[in-house]
Amino acid sequence: SADLMMTFVVMPLDAAWNVTVQWYGGDVLCKLLCFLKLFAMHASAFVLVVISLDRQHAILHPLDALTAHCRNRRMLLVAWSLSLLLASPQGERENTLQER
Repeated sequence: SADLMMTFVVMPLDAAWNVTVQWYGGDVLCKLLCFLKLFAMHASAFVLVVISLDRQHAILHPLDALTAHCRNRRMLLVAWSLSLLLASPQGERENTLQER
């Protein structure tokens, strides 16, 4: 789902901004789409890290398959939570994006 968000939120949004060079959607929509853009980028990166850590653990500890499900759920929860936290609005960053 993180990669789908990148495909259907980040890429079309960047393409629209590159074509129009100006934002016509209003302040609230701008903030919402900036949040979704950052959230999707962070989530995609963190999910890749979770997949990598899972593969590393599976190779180094092949007999721990029974605990993998719980561990992976915790890692994914941390990844999505960090994405939400890092994408949360911050005053100065929002102003620079709005000026764009």
